[in-house]
Amino acid sequence: MSEAFEAVRQLIYSYCRGIDRRDADIIGGAFWPDANITLGSIYHGPPAGFVEVAMGFMGMFAATRHDVGNMVMSHADDGIGFEAYVQAWHWQDAAGKQLVVLGRYVGRATQRNGHWRIMEQSELMDWGEERSVDAAWFVANAELEKGRRDREDASYRWLVAPPQ
Repeated sequence: MSEAFEAVRQLIYSYCRGIDRRDADIIGGAFWPDANITLGSIYHGPPAGFVEVAMGFMGMFAATRHDVGNMVMSHADDGIGFEAYVQAWHWQDAAGKQLVVLGRYVGRATQRNGHWRIMEQSELMDWGEERSVDAAWFVANAELEKGRRDREDASYRWLVAPPQ
């Protein structure tokens, strides 16, 4: 595996972490400022606008989790193309619902001055469903510290946002 492939893999992981922690710096840091993001009819444009849309949309949920599975990459003349399978889970506590989306991130990352960032990204949805859930056990359970959707999350004790 090349160092470039690993750098792109880490960008995709970091992007998912930013979404789940609702951290605009991490989300934006995965992309070049002049990147192009396409999410069907939801959004099409540069990262700055996407970050705003993502922060608003993700704010509807008490918790989210974006898990990346299979990932395929290939070298292109101007960077690395990728397809990353993702399972995105969203919990809407107030509505008593969860939304699960199975999809893929597809795009291209490029290198500038020794740093890799995403230049183009879109998301394909392969399946999705919304279910009613009873979160009473989770809410009442105090055995483990609960994750947070901000910089008070325990992961920030050891992980920092990537340099901008």
